[in-house]
Amino acid sequence: MELTLQSIKSALFIKNYEDHSLYIGDKIYSGNILITNLVEKWNYNDKDSLDLSHFKGVVSYEPEIIIYGTGMNLNIPESNIIYDIQKQGIGFEFMITESACKTFNLLVSENRKVAAVLVL
Repeated sequence: MELTLQSIKSALFIKNYEDHSLYIGDKIYSGNILITNLVEKWNYNDKDSLDLSHFKGVVSYEPEIIIYGTGMNLNIPESNIIYDIQKQGIGFEFMITESACKTFNLLVSENRKVAAVLVL
């Protein structure tokens, strides 16, 4: 069986995640980030109480789905956050950041309009 490697044309493909750093394209990011059609610092501090306002920038991008990487440990967001995002017709999944990076790349490779918010 012949296998062919698909080329991912998006510049926002996550190359690597390690030691609280993320490699996207030729840049290294540290600190929490938000990925839509660009990469931005995400204004969420782990000490803050997470609420819908933290997702405002990513919701306005109107992705099909938001992938929320919760860091090294799984932290379940309040049900009202999930409900309010899904009520707008946007899928919402949460998982540890390592898994979120893999899921993001998979969806990007399928040319899906995906966004990610990642706790590094």
